[in-house]
Amino acid sequence: MQLFEGLVDDKILKIINLFLSKPDEFFHINQTSELTGVSLASTFRIINKLVEKNILDYKEISKFKVYKLAKNKKTKKLGEVL
Repeated sequence: MQLFEGLVDDKILKIINLFLSKPDEFFHINQTSELTGVSLASTFRIINKLVEKNILDYKEISKFKVYKLAKNKKTKKLGEVL
């Protein structure tokens, strides 16, 4: 992680590290915000970007979306690097 400090926004790294630390767990956006200390608005923006990049998957449950680390080559490599 220290390799990317200063190159990548700390907020993005905090959120990615949360999902990497528990790859099989689903997180709600509010829970993600609380656990990382990143504001809800920033968390929303970052999570949507990570979903676009296929780093996170989501599942809709009723009106809620929960997010989890995608299982693909990108996230495997990301886990190795961070």
